[in-house]
Amino acid sequence: MFNSEDTQLTENTSQTALVTFSSLLIISRQLDIMSLMFTMIGLSFALIASLSASSAMLIVGYVACFLIGLFSKYYALRIAFDKKLFDYLATKFDQLPNTLKELDDTLIQLKLIKSKIQPSRSITDRQMGTLILLKKQIITLVIQTILLSCISIIGIIPLS
Repeated sequence: MFNSEDTQLTENTSQTALVTFSSLLIISRQLDIMSLMFTMIGLSFALIASLSASSAMLIVGYVACFLIGLFSKYYALRIAFDKKLFDYLATKFDQLPNTLKELDDTLIQLKLIKSKIQPSRSITDRQMGTLILLKKQIITLVIQTILLSCISIIGIIPLS
């Protein structure tokens, strides 16, 4: 039987909303592919620049592009994990309150979230957390793109 806490966790949530949100997270995969491409370009150009005794600024820029790509990869992995969880929740919509409790217990056992001291999070809270990760992934990709573009322009058109 549902108690008031369970009702609060699942209010304003439908199976269609969960499926739609999970489908939105597919964007992360495309961003990850683009970031991976930029990361490999940054690493490759850093190696080439270091072998050809290029400007230290170019090497640092390409290495920074590589490191930012690692952050982007981290966000992509977290979002892919969350997407799988939302896919699962959509299939278990009939038992959503119990499934959320089981999910939290499992995440605590795996030490992926802190203890049960914090109150149970609603679906909306979980979605907002995942959207924050998606925004961070987009920001890292934008920074990586701008950095790679600027460093490439500097490499083509020397400043001195």
